[in-house]
Amino acid sequence: MTQPHIRFYDWPWSPFCMKVRAILDYKKLPYETASVRGRIGEIRKRGGIGKVPAIEIDGTFITDSTDIAYALEERFPDPAIIPADERDRGLCHAIEDWADESLYFLGLYYRWYDREGRKPIPQVFGKSLRSRIVYRIYLGRILAQLRGQGTLRKPSGHVRRDLERQLDAVEALLEPGPCVLGAKPYLCDFALWGQLNYLNRTPVGGEAIRPRRAIADFLERFASR
Repeated sequence: MTQPHIRFYDWPWSPFCMKVRAILDYKKLPYETASVRGRIGEIRKRGGIGKVPAIEIDGTFITDSTDIAYALEERFPDPAIIPADERDRGLCHAIEDWADESLYFLGLYYRWYDREGRKPIPQVFGKSLRSRIVYRIYLGRILAQLRGQGTLRKPSGHVRRDLERQLDAVEALLEPGPCVLGAKPYLCDFALWGQLNYLNRTPVGGEAIRPRRAIADFLERFASR
């Protein structure tokens, strides 16, 4: 059987790219990584939005991490990342959506708004004048997104309580484990891993996750796959 040609447009620091990368690796699919630097216009033209992750499979261009996951599952169903059981599929979808649409904003807050979390970001963009301008543009966009979604309108103590409650919920979902729905990882696990991994790399998120053994073990298991 001919191996597919897969090109993955990746931004290593994105939780959604982490999610897709973990799925590709879990399915043991060979892929070529393409840097997004200088390619946002191309991605916007081909995919309709100028965001990553994006993926090209034998000439078919797909954006959005969930759409990518389902496209990969349709073409390469083994090992499965979508449960066969109807109720489990519903739970998988709900948990994936919660991770991508709720946990995500806590990660953004503690990476882009929190003073300590934001410190390493400028060096990722680079030191040139153009890079510094691009960083300020992205910073403005992300803070506006956080404000519009509501997280940035809350006092910091309220956001911290949100974080603790969300991590309590994740811990409960991971008991008894090792994955959310039992022994095998499904799409909800990959979404959770991407968002938790992103959050764990922030000073506040890492501090909150560290004593939570179930979450720490979950992150370590996925990192070693």
